Amino acid sequence: MPRKYLFVLISVLVLTLAFSISALAETYTFGDVRAQVAIPEEFEMVLTPYNLGTNRAWLEAHDLDHDALSNSFDQEGILLMAYDEDNSRTLVITALRDVDGQTYFDLNNQDEAMRKEFRTSHTNGSAYGILGYSYSSAKWANYGKNVLRFLQTEYTLRQEGELVCAGYQRRTIRNGYTITLDLQVRNRTPKAADNTLLEKVMKTWEFTEILPMPSLPIKLSLTSAPPTETSEDTFTIKGTTAKKAKVTATLFSLGSTGGQTFSSEANNSGNFSIKVKLPSQGVYSLTLTAELEGSITAQRLYSVTFKQGLLSVEVQQSPGESLNDETVVSGIAEAGAKIQLNVSGPISYNKTVGGDKFSFKVDTSAEGTYTFVLTVTKKGMHERTFSYSGTRTYSDSERGEKIRANAKKIAYANLAKTENQGKSVWLEGYITSTTQSLNEWVVTLALTKSGSSYKDICYLICQEKPNYPNESKVKVYGTTASTYTVLSDDGNVRSYPRIDVSIIDPAAN
Repeated sequence: MPRKYLFVLISVLVLTLAFSISALAETYTFGDVRAQVAIPEEFEMVLTPYNLGTNRAWLEAHDLDHDALSNSFDQEGILLMAYDEDNSRTLVITALRDVDGQTYFDLNNQDEAMRKEFRTSHTNGSAYGILGYSYSSAKWANYGKNVLRFLQTEYTLRQEGELVCAGYQRRTIRNGYTITLDLQVRNRTPKAADNTLLEKVMKTWEFTEILPMPSLPIKLSLTSAPPTETSEDTFTIKGTTAKKAKVTATLFSLGSTGGQTFSSEANNSGNFSIKVKLPSQGVYSLTLTAELEGSITAQRLYSVTFKQGLLSVEVQQSPGESLNDETVVSGIAEAGAKIQLNVSGPISYNKTVGGDKFSFKVDTSAEGTYTFVLTVTKKGMHERTFSYSGTRTYSDSERGEKIRANAKKIAYANLAKTENQGKSVWLEGYITSTTQSLNEWVVTLALTKSGSSYKDICYLICQEKPNYPNESKVKVYGTTASTYTVLSDDGNVRSYPRIDVSIIDPAAN
């Protein structure tokens, strides 16, 4: 075969192989939303509204009712559900033509005030709190190209006090839809690897078409929103809209059929203020509308709980199920309240502050589970307590970095001293022998070598067999653990420093 044809054949084979590998992540297109995404091979089953019928056997094996699931897809705007059973996680992609979709249409074309209102509505509980969602974080990320802004969130979902799931979301509003990519985990704590997988999906998300902005409802942005809970029967709503627009707050008590309205007209600068009076204690649904002749009406929905003696507290940032090195707990309470945060876990924390705004920065860098108890008190009012639990888990690479960073060098003569037991140390030396003892491996390490002679001997206890031959020079990280006794050739019992090993790295000769 001529060389030029051989080169062409090899090139075709390489391209075919590359295509086959990329095809492992199957692409799904969503026509109405004008978007597409590739679902990676980590998900072994992908359900869409169009393949439920062909997967009846799988649904039955997983106790899922075909008709009920089909109805959920339709009612909840589910585009796709992808299952990773080995890791107890599910990717749910939804797109809804809801009130937010009609109001914003495209968050990228809204001003900063409108985007901030959308973002903070997650952490202050006014957006999805009535459904049981609690967001511990919400921040913008720009995914470039035609994707642009998505809100990155971490959340827990509880219904009737029971934890349903937790996880990470990416959310935006584009082409008139509220679009959410939701990675849910059940029966465990979310991990950094879950968020990494969601990012992997996000890197494949594309909009196939961006619709032009239509005529939108008039601007309605609040500087003082309705409280989610209050002990007072009166509060004021303030904000901006179109000048001379009529702004109406319509109040319904849950369980009743009648409603009340409170109205105001925006001034020439578009500013408005509405005073709302609650008739009695209870839970209310409040609809805020802004109307102007010739313009599309803007609308917002809120939930307000009124109880006398209730100490109003808004936790704006709470601990998630998965923690990082630092955890922030912040929010707003009534002026003059005392706010105490007590944290128990690998690292303890206890602090009390006073005032209205509060923020605590907690060191959660040590691995383990932490319990947070936030207590808010004020004379003459009911005490409020908020409890959270989160776990700090290291990835393998992160664990290695921390072990290496925290290890100290201790002189050989001091390794076995009582005051140095349990300390993280590093040693550099030569492996002289490796033997197995029950379920562990015992390695002899000499810190000093002179010709063919070794001295300053330590004994390393390893859970796995080190992949280093004798005479290898290595750098060892571990914890001091008193002494290791051996019977020498002359019949005497000798004691040497013992190190419980975490990491063995090669060392330069």
